[in-house]
Amino acid sequence: MARREVSESSGRSAEATRSSESTGAGAAIGRRTVLAGAALAVPAVTMMVSTPAWAASGESITLSAPAMCVPASGGGRVTALVKDAANQPLSGTAVSFSGPSGASFSPSSSTTSGAGEATTQLDLGTPWATPGSTVTVTAVTATASTSMAFTVSGSNLLMAGRDNPPTLTQSALAFPSPVVDAVGSGWENKTPSFLALLADGTVWAKGGSDFGQLGDGTTTSRFDWLPVPGLSGVTQIAAAANSSYALLSDGSVRAWGRNAYGELGIGSTTDQLSPVAVPALTSGVTRIAAGAGHVLALLSDGSVRAWGYNGPGQVGDGTTTDRWTPVQVLGLRARATAVAAGSFASYAILSDGSVMAWGYNGYGELGIGTTDDQWSPVAVSGLTSNVVQIAGGAFSAYALLSDGSVKAWGSNGDGQLGDGSGTDQTTPVPVSGLNSGVTQIAAGVLSGYALSTDGRVRAWGSNDIGQLGDGSAANQRTPVVVPLPSGRQAQRLGAISTGCKTVLILTKTS
Repeated sequence: MARREVSESSGRSAEATRSSESTGAGAAIGRRTVLAGAALAVPAVTMMVSTPAWAASGESITLSAPAMCVPASGGGRVTALVKDAANQPLSGTAVSFSGPSGASFSPSSSTTSGAGEATTQLDLGTPWATPGSTVTVTAVTATASTSMAFTVSGSNLLMAGRDNPPTLTQSALAFPSPVVDAVGSGWENKTPSFLALLADGTVWAKGGSDFGQLGDGTTTSRFDWLPVPGLSGVTQIAAAANSSYALLSDGSVRAWGRNAYGELGIGSTTDQLSPVAVPALTSGVTRIAAGAGHVLALLSDGSVRAWGYNGPGQVGDGTTTDRWTPVQVLGLRARATAVAAGSFASYAILSDGSVMAWGYNGYGELGIGTTDDQWSPVAVSGLTSNVVQIAGGAFSAYALLSDGSVKAWGSNGDGQLGDGSGTDQTTPVPVSGLNSGVTQIAAGVLSGYALSTDGRVRAWGSNDIGQLGDGSAANQRTPVVVPLPSGRQAQRLGAISTGCKTVLILTKTS
């Protein structure tokens, strides 16, 4: 595959500001709804303005903040604009700020400038506040008062590994809604890219963008989270090595980024810097999965479509011809209920709980007892029933069974099968210590992850840049518990891609 150096110039969003006003004595309480700009995907907040009966000067106060959001913790700018009865800015007017219990203002009182503005830094002091909740701030002068409800921006996303510390760290407090899924992508030592799906159906992105995989219309890398323009109603996200995908609530698919092998499914090999519709998938898609350069889509009728790079047969149509548009996977013996992708291999769980696999098999990652590539689906040895989830690593794979146990197969040089041996396995073997209680699995490049009913996360395999999140750089041949920040409980594992050495964990928001 072609490789390019990633630009690391950072971009920043413009700050949108909205405001509310209150007037002097006798004024009724004003009420209206302020919507943050669609480009920032900020939820609606209701503005409540009250003016005390003793205010008789006609003086008014306007409260505002960037994008009408304040961070859950750390300084966030709040500005009070004071005007007289003639709607002219008032300078030299003392303004006092107050807010919810535990919040601090620096300064707590200020004097307006010649432009009539008094500014403070608000710190709510609640780093784990639920993104999208609201807090009310009040500004008072000698003759007027106003209150404003701001949206709280925060994050329930933890990250460790590439471009992050080796222990789980809360991501930037940037999201106006809880994160419900996250995925990292990249290839070898290139700058990774990250996508976050929020509960409000928007997608945010940051990181490398040399192929446009951030979806903002440029190839400029940036390291601040910003929304992907034009996306709403998204229910699932996925990422290949340098391309990104979104499944919408209407069952259609959008794609953007690198397209050297037709992996965007649009009938060409032209990169796309913004999301575009996959023409053959306008409805009926229930799940998507992406490998290094190929993509799978599960349809509501149980059939599977695939497209993109097909050198070792991972598209599953019986050929090794790259496909620029989705084609049907041939030979699935029953309806598929789930799909997953390794770097160059594909997997499907069937309605009877069995698993079929196809594509590259150099390390035994198809689980069929050999290392022969397969251009069409074949049954994975020993997984004939009760499989509820599959995760594909770079050259290994993992299966979660209905009894809460986990099995793994394929490459094992870094201990990524978790069986303690470090030996490749061409058929599934149990992951040590994961005999019950597991509710979700995920796979990194050369590592595996499991979430249990007790909210604990366990990890194993390669850890050269701290991607296991245990605070070390030591590989682990059997699962170890990943420490979470105090008081936090894991709710979901992010859908780590096969090319990103980063672990992503979503915590509960309440």
